[in-house]
Amino acid sequence: MSARARPRTKFFLYMTWAFLAIAVAGFSTTFFIPMARGAFRAPPVIHVHAAIVFGWLLMLILQATLVQRRDLARHRQFGAAGALLAAGVVVTGVLVGIHATRRDIASGGDDFVVGQFVNILIEMLLFGALVAAAIAMRRDSEAHKRLLLLAAISMLGPAWLRFRHFLPWVPNPFVTFSFVADAVLLVAIARDRIVLKRVHPAYLWGGGAMVAVHAIELAAIRSEPWLRLSRWLLDLPAP
Repeated sequence: MSARARPRTKFFLYMTWAFLAIAVAGFSTTFFIPMARGAFRAPPVIHVHAAIVFGWLLMLILQATLVQRRDLARHRQFGAAGALLAAGVVVTGVLVGIHATRRDIASGGDDFVVGQFVNILIEMLLFGALVAAAIAMRRDSEAHKRLLLLAAISMLGPAWLRFRHFLPWVPNPFVTFSFVADAVLLVAIARDRIVLKRVHPAYLWGGGAMVAVHAIELAAIRSEPWLRLSRWLLDLPAP
């Protein structure tokens, strides 16, 4: 069988659908179900951010489907739209972070709430950097699709955290579900090891950087530098 005739792997397509399922399930109790019941109240930026995030996930599915069907021309045509949606995720994500942090502080939030704003900014920068790297390496299809997979993994942290509503007995859900979110990377690494007998460098340096950033966030969220930076960015008075 020639190289051209070899069937394309469906792994990345299946992963995009799994990402959408995780996002829908995670936000079901705090967004989808309350909205269906007419009980969800939030400023417009929340709705816009949700629409853009799920739009990007659906675009990821579309792009993976087009590659699976070998429709590379249309895959490239939709690339600009995917990049714009990714930029929208970053911008609206920061705006949502500002709103949520100010809201939670006004409700009596502690240093964890204050420090989390810096984490939100870092997460948005991380997602944007991974997507930008995928765009820069779009001619290297193997690196390109893995970097987009990493971007999706990094973006789904908030969805995983909301699984605490299904599993209220899980200790320290912020830490626990942060590890669960990053553990999805192990699935991709295992697939590479089994199918390719090696791990693609994108997982090593891109995934390694992602995990390192998340570890720093967990360790520093209540630290004085984090709190000072967050207060400065939000123009909050010193405690």
